[in-house]
Amino acid sequence: MTRDTRGFSLLELLIAVAIMGIVMAMSSQLLQHMVTSQKKQAVVVTNQFEAALGLEMLRNDVSNAGFGLADEFKSTPSPYSEASSDPALQFNNTPNVPKALQHANTVSTAGYIQNSDYLVIRSPAVGMESAAGKWTNITSARVHFWNDVNLDMTTNDYMIVIKPRSVSGGNAVLIVAGGVYAIKYPGQTADLPTDYQPNTGEGERFLAFGMGTKAPTMPFTRADYYVAAPVTVNPSCAPGTGTLYKNVIGDTSSPYPLIDCVANMQVVFRLDTNQDGIPDQTVNDISGLDAYTVKTQVKQVDIYILAHEGTKDTSYTSELASSSLTVGPSASLGTTVDLSTLDTTSATAWKNYRWKVTKLTVKPRSFY
Repeated sequence: MTRDTRGFSLLELLIAVAIMGIVMAMSSQLLQHMVTSQKKQAVVVTNQFEAALGLEMLRNDVSNAGFGLADEFKSTPSPYSEASSDPALQFNNTPNVPKALQHANTVSTAGYIQNSDYLVIRSPAVGMESAAGKWTNITSARVHFWNDVNLDMTTNDYMIVIKPRSVSGGNAVLIVAGGVYAIKYPGQTADLPTDYQPNTGEGERFLAFGMGTKAPTMPFTRADYYVAAPVTVNPSCAPGTGTLYKNVIGDTSSPYPLIDCVANMQVVFRLDTNQDGIPDQTVNDISGLDAYTVKTQVKQVDIYILAHEGTKDTSYTSELASSSLTVGPSASLGTTVDLSTLDTTSATAWKNYRWKVTKLTVKPRSFY
């Protein structure tokens, strides 16, 4: 009888099991590393996507600054209601002619990121409702309908009516009737109140700008942009950073969080002081300009935002030469942020974040 010697010995099996265990351990570590890397990359991509949306909203609002904003009032309206608490309170213009843009270099109110700028934009187009940005012509007693759901307001929308500038250097005038500066958008056959009707004998034409479904408390919409401590803490963000918010004054859904992990925001303005069409001055303070000068001299707004993408990554080392980073065109026109003062878990913790300064350049389309 022949003995079958095929098969494996116990020693061979033990060696095979050991090799398999080593391979599985290595595969497990590789898989764990891949999963961790994918999670980190997913946070980076999410931050980039959210930042792109937030920056586009900011760009659109600055571009529309002054759109539908009167240069003067035909008659003094009842003092309108803007912000009721600091720091937004300090930018109220009531009952004066509203400024299309206002700005502060620092805000001392608790909860706001210190040395970060505060930007105020006024225009019916900066609201969050569907009527924001919509406009139409008024001739005689009738409103022009575009017959397009994307352009026409609805009968539930309020609108303000402006008499446009008739001559160069003239003023765009807010139409006010009995202290009321906003009326409901009419139906297809409804006439406007007499006070809101142009004098057709003089060939007048008024403009109407959509506001929203609530009766407005001011003859424009006001949006404030600032960096503050987040309402909901994002665990991916470095300590000491905040959130860039858009706050529409009077909107109970505000503030709207736009970009997380923001360490600072700086705003500078390019002015054309001699009115030759070419900006000749760059400043970081326009508080001394009146409403008309803001519209005539501000030709460009540059916004710098310092934030980091993704979460803290100990396997990553920043290529920045030092922890001091200038936000703005220069230290004198912007500010210098010491990144090492944010995450104080170690002297070099700042190097484990992907810091980036994003510059947004916008030219207000409605300025003279």
